[in-house]
Amino acid sequence: VGAVRRKLFVPVPSVWSMPAFNARLLERCLALGDKDHYRKGGRETDLFAEDRKALLALPETRFDVVTWKRMKADKYGIVTVEGRHRYAAGPEHAGRELIVGLRAFEVELLDASGARITTHPRAYGDNPTSSDDPSLQIGLLCNRPGAWPNSQVREALPDPLREWLDGQARAVLAEGLRTLRQAERESGWANAVAAMAEILETTGGIDRAGVCLAAARHAAGTEPVAYDEPVDLTEYDLAFAGREDNA
Repeated sequence: VGAVRRKLFVPVPSVWSMPAFNARLLERCLALGDKDHYRKGGRETDLFAEDRKALLALPETRFDVVTWKRMKADKYGIVTVEGRHRYAAGPEHAGRELIVGLRAFEVELLDASGARITTHPRAYGDNPTSSDDPSLQIGLLCNRPGAWPNSQVREALPDPLREWLDGQARAVLAEGLRTLRQAERESGWANAVAAMAEILETTGGIDRAGVCLAAARHAAGTEPVAYDEPVDLTEYDLAFAGREDNA
């Protein structure tokens, strides 16, 4: 335990997204086994592979770690968890009893009959939060891009980026929203928005790899590379196209 703590948790990591951090943490933990066992001599990864052959198969149905509660929505169709975190079910559910499922990373809202209403990212901390926060609506909007024109996410974006997304076909809009969601999960809302605006300005479009890289750079406080003279990339275009520049 001490070795893992020193190698993976010193200094204390900053985390924007626990699911993304956990995925990387698993990879890093497995990488620690790429060495000889201190006593048995063989590679730890090989020994682990042998041990896995003796393990029982996982259940076909994934175990759902959830706490279900019955709660009454207020006059706006909102339930409040832990006295400070507000999750909206919609005005049509105002004053009604709802079934609330509390998971580690999400809150699921069901009506009294058990029919699913919606799911929100779960909020933590002592400060009050609301699902009206645009960063908490991205996941829902990715599943229902038709709600884009009236969404909090749209209102929270700067004009150039908002106008560009307004003019895109549904498929391009949906991909842009998924890009925003991934960048927000990895680097935070402000950094994701700044990155999307930056990539749009420099390339005239949105690509996920560029946005996520720029968002990570913003989150780390790293300035972009500055060149003394403008960089002409047309030579690369010609090279990849297999044509020579005859100019």
